[in-house]
Amino acid sequence: MLASASWDGTMKIWDLYKGNVPSESAQHASDVVCVAFRPDGKEICTGTIGGLLSFWNTEDAKLKYEIDGRRDIAGGRKLNDRMTSDNNASSRYFTSVCYSADGSCILAGGNSKYVCIYEVSQQMLLKKFQVTFNRSLDGVLDELHSKNLGEGGVIDEEEGSEDETTYNALTLPGAKRGDDGSRKSRVEVLTSQVAFSSTGREWAAVSGEGLHVYSLDDDMIFDPISLTEAITPVAVEARLASGDYGVALRMAIHLNEYALVREVLENTPYGSIAHVVRSVGPEQLEKLMQFVSKSMENSPHIEFYLEWCLQLLQTHGLHMEKHRGSFMRAFRAMHKTVQTRHDELKTICDENKYTLHFLENQTELNMSTH
Repeated sequence: MLASASWDGTMKIWDLYKGNVPSESAQHASDVVCVAFRPDGKEICTGTIGGLLSFWNTEDAKLKYEIDGRRDIAGGRKLNDRMTSDNNASSRYFTSVCYSADGSCILAGGNSKYVCIYEVSQQMLLKKFQVTFNRSLDGVLDELHSKNLGEGGVIDEEEGSEDETTYNALTLPGAKRGDDGSRKSRVEVLTSQVAFSSTGREWAAVSGEGLHVYSLDDDMIFDPISLTEAITPVAVEARLASGDYGVALRMAIHLNEYALVREVLENTPYGSIAHVVRSVGPEQLEKLMQFVSKSMENSPHIEFYLEWCLQLLQTHGLHMEKHRGSFMRAFRAMHKTVQTRHDELKTICDENKYTLHFLENQTELNMSTH
């Protein structure tokens, strides 16, 4: 399926295998400037120049929800604005939208200094971020300096100048005219593109200032909750040496230090993985899934970490199903890592298929000879 948006106020859904005729079409009251599919493909979000976000059902193109984001994205007064930032929402609208990994939230940015995150089912603003505080950009300040304001609005510094030949101050060699073509203009603050990561733990926005990356992961190296003086890296090493793998893993997760958790994971015997997984409580389950996914990315022990993944799903799958919203990011990270390692292993096997056949036939020949 392919969705297209147009300045004629329509959003059309195309089936690539059924010719050039759109299967569904949705009409808007104003021009449509952005469109995005939900990850499961069952919903489409569109944004118009009126500041509205519309959510459509993919199957029949019926309108499900609408979010009026004009007040949310409004903010910042430009030099040529005749109204204050609170009352000027005419030029504020979303130009880029993106769903979160689980499809419950929508990220939207556009002709404003703000990027907004909405909860789709409740049509509620969760949070909005200001992408820049650079005062040299047009539209960052909510109130302009009083010296630049007159009775009729913003005062143009060049307007009404008695010296009308100031532009001739710079003369170019061999040129009869002195105008070098330079013009004064301020760069406007805006967000041209927004996107969520596949795990849902980070999102990024592209503005005139560059690429902005926001993450849920902080720089803490330990978890202060349920942390006591007895939980130290030395204590983890001692538990690991004595064979208390479950206790060592829980202590390492409390410390939240990746190198220590990976050491415990890789020193746990293959046959003890199931028992260690059962000892992990629900409060540490999401972190353990993230650590296993991260450790598996560059580890040669693929089957070993697949056993960790399998035991996690078999032991705690019912709990994760009941609280799927809390574990969706960790599950997507695990799925992405497993899929990547599967593709890498499949490529290696395909490249060495004939070598494996030769070794197998050679072994059978040697067995029959002896």
